[in-house]
Amino acid sequence: MESTKKLLIRELSQADEQQAIAAHHALLDDDFDFLPTWSARQSWSGYVQRMSEGSSGEFIPEGWVRSGLFVGVHEGKLVGRISVRYELNDFLSEVGGHLGYGVVPEFRGQGFATQLCEFALTELRFHGVRSALVTCDEQNVASQATIIACGGQADENRPTVHETGGNTKLRYWISTARY
Repeated sequence: MESTKKLLIRELSQADEQQAIAAHHALLDDDFDFLPTWSARQSWSGYVQRMSEGSSGEFIPEGWVRSGLFVGVHEGKLVGRISVRYELNDFLSEVGGHLGYGVVPEFRGQGFATQLCEFALTELRFHGVRSALVTCDEQNVASQATIIACGGQADENRPTVHETGGNTKLRYWISTARY
């Protein structure tokens, strides 16, 4: 469902701790990490710093790529997040793609995922990515609709990929030229 509700999209900040951790817990049932690599055993300020360094390329864990973590805020509430991966490694080329997004369940169906994806596609274009690989779980009809709304075309050469554990991912390509 499209919405006229406009999101503020920005990097994760120190002030987001309470809402971001709540969002992380709210999405665990969906098997989605709202806060990639986050652990309650580390300081929040350290986590935010690491995410910022990942975006700039200063800190990239082995096996990862340069990426940015952005949050969507509406009326002071953190409603979703998107990871933007500026390049692909072997795993991302198969399964993960250039971006990964999630919307907190209570805010779904309001067009926020589409706004997050459009932001990410603009960010990728700015960084020289002409065509973005975007994947979603086969059973996630809402995510499929978001990807298609953003211009996603099914990968003609490899429309699906099977993850270890049996999950099937659909693969789409989106030209960043219109963003």
